[in-house]
Amino acid sequence: MDLLLIPEHVRLDLYDHPESSLYFNVGTDDPEFRNFAGIFSDRIFETFHQFAKAHMRKGLPLVIAGGCGLNCDWNTKWRETGLFSDVFVPPVANDSGSAIGTAIDAQLHFTGEAKIEWDVYSGLPFKTDSQLAVERYDSWDASYEEIANMLSTGLILGWVSGRYEIGPRALGNRSILAAPFEDSTRVRLNEIKQREQFRPIAPVCLEADAARWFGCDHGSPFMLFTYYTTTDSLRAVTHVNGTARLQTVSPTTNANLYRLLLAFRERTGYGVLCNTSLNFNGKGFINNLTDLDTYTVDHGLDGFVVEGRAHLLQSSERYADYQSAAGRRDRSGTIR
Repeated sequence: MDLLLIPEHVRLDLYDHPESSLYFNVGTDDPEFRNFAGIFSDRIFETFHQFAKAHMRKGLPLVIAGGCGLNCDWNTKWRETGLFSDVFVPPVANDSGSAIGTAIDAQLHFTGEAKIEWDVYSGLPFKTDSQLAVERYDSWDASYEEIANMLSTGLILGWVSGRYEIGPRALGNRSILAAPFEDSTRVRLNEIKQREQFRPIAPVCLEADAARWFGCDHGSPFMLFTYYTTTDSLRAVTHVNGTARLQTVSPTTNANLYRLLLAFRERTGYGVLCNTSLNFNGKGFINNLTDLDTYTVDHGLDGFVVEGRAHLLQSSERYADYQSAAGRRDRSGTIR
């Protein structure tokens, strides 16, 4: 870092008196500061890029590890430089991956074997550690078509399927899902997540549709690269710069989420959903019914789905609207 960020590129002396900056303590919601932060990030990347271009052998693969591997913009920029034959970022590039690597190193030391059977969905199974209050929820075994219909009418649902993901990104087993069409959905999701409104919401998309909606002609299953959205219809998942931090899904990467996306596409024409992590702020994925119940009530979800069983909050105004919009609606979505 000292070699690259020399005074020729960065005025490090300004850090001696940060209070003199126009941006001192303006907050992350200040639009000028966000613009400045973007420009500064691009300048740092370009400094690294020019160094790599001048000093590294071209045509080799690049492996990115450490927390910087979660910077999707930089990952994408490295791929676009054309300096490398491939750019690989593991789905657990941060400290959670260090634990796995340490375990593999120990296994190699004691057994001579470094290979393990592992995929990104290697977390613990969900725990039904309590009973839901029957007067709080309407509960039933829901089809993918029913869940897709609820999402298409504006309900925001927690989604629990199989073992939870290892790593920092929700990849469809501990997710909050919503329709991707309205910017107001992004606003509501950030309110549910209790985080700043400038934060983007990521899309999950059928791999077969990724080229059409995001210009991505290959699998991108770990949400580690950005792509430009090709339509104005996906406002909830399109960042202010026109990009989206995409996850693609196929029958082999996540079968349950794949079927839900197929059902959503059948209903709306888009095999795309908002996908953000199901967790309390600053904590890991929710993995038991007690916490999920608390989160749903306290954070304003309309309900949740656990292994195909839907639980909808009777107190949710949106759920009430779903039931009665334009007449009485049954659970299959048919208006009666």
